[in-house]
Order: sequence, then structure tokens, then C-alpha cells
Amino acid sequence: MTTQERIIEHSAKLFFRYGIKSITMDDIAKDLGISKKTIYQHFTDKDEVVFQVFSKELEKDKCSYLSLQSAEGNIIDKMVQAIEMFKKTSSEMHPSLIHDLRKYHPRAWALHTEYKHNFIFEAFKKDLQQGVEEGLFRADIHIDILARFHLGSMEISFDPQLFPPSLYNLFTVQLILIDHFIRGILSEKGLSIYLAYKEKFNHNL
Repeated sequence: MTTQERIIEHSAKLFFRYGIKSITMDDIAKDLGISKKTIYQHFTDKDEVVFQVFSKELEKDKCSYLSLQSAEGNIIDKMVQAIEMFKKTSSEMHPSLIHDLRKYHPRAWALHTEYKHNFIFEAFKKDLQQGVEEGLFRADIHIDILARFHLGSMEISFDPQLFPPSLYNLFTVQLILIDHFIRGILSEKGLSIYLAYKEKFNHNL
């Protein structure tokens, strides 16, 4: 692993654990056991570090999502797997991460926004279409509108004014919103399968 890759990896861990704003270049250097000067040999400033971190994180997220898309099983199988992956990601994410990204790092935020409104939006539409074709989602759903709604509901969960971190756990809020969304699109057949999964996982989906 190169020095640049190590800096990106350690910075990502710090940003996800403590938020972006609270982490300085000195913190990153101390965590790595290197001088701040060494970091500046590879990155112009903290904003560049943040941009590179999120470029890598989005690429990892994309690969994980594509692996689910190619996996065997019906759409509810895949959704349950996606929720399990999401649990791990959310448990490692500081509540202020997205807020910090949006407020202080516009270039990385633009990258994040483009990823959501292109790749993730299209992936949501494919999932909805698959569910309709399998008879597990209602045949009368409007795929484009609901894909946008689902994307939006995930975004508002990060809004600290709507869901103050002192009152709401980010992971819990997102699971409740996901569960609400899924129940609204399931057919009777799909609902019975989904409830069986919830029973299997002790209602933690």
C-alpha cells in the first residue's frame, strides 16, 4: 500500500468515526505516525483528502451494490442483503458526516450528489421493476416517482434539524424509513415473504 493510499484509508476511518469538521490534518498525521509535511506531499489540503476519500468510498459502495445486483435470489432477498450491508455502514458513520460534507466540501458533495442521482437512482428503478416483474411489488406503483421518493427519504434522515442526533439514532431512523417504504410497495405475496424475513432476523430489518 502506498503512502497516499494509507493516508486515504486512515482519513476515511477518522472522518466516519468523528465527522469531517472535527478532524484536522494534524489528527491524520498523528494517527498515521507521520509528519503533516508528508501528507502535503501527496495532497494540497484537507479538501483534497476529503475528495479522494469519498471517491474511494463511492467506488466501494458501487462495487458492493453491483455484486448484490448480480447475486441469485428474488428482489426481497437482495433488499434484505442490502439492509444488512447498510447496517454495517451506518453503525460506522458519525451523524455529522453528511452535514459536514455538504457544508464544508462542495467538490466532494457534488461527487456524492451525482452518484446518488445517477447510479443509485437507476439502481432503485431496476430494483422496483424487478419486484413488479416477480409479483412481489404492487403492479400499480409508479417506478420513477417512488425511486425518487426513496432517494429523498434517505437524504432527509441526515437532516439534523428534522432528526437531531441528540434525540434520534441515525441508523434507527433510516431503518424505520426503509421499512415504511418497503411495506408500501409490496404485494400480498411480497409482504408474506418480507414478514418471514423480519421474523427470521428478530424484527431487526
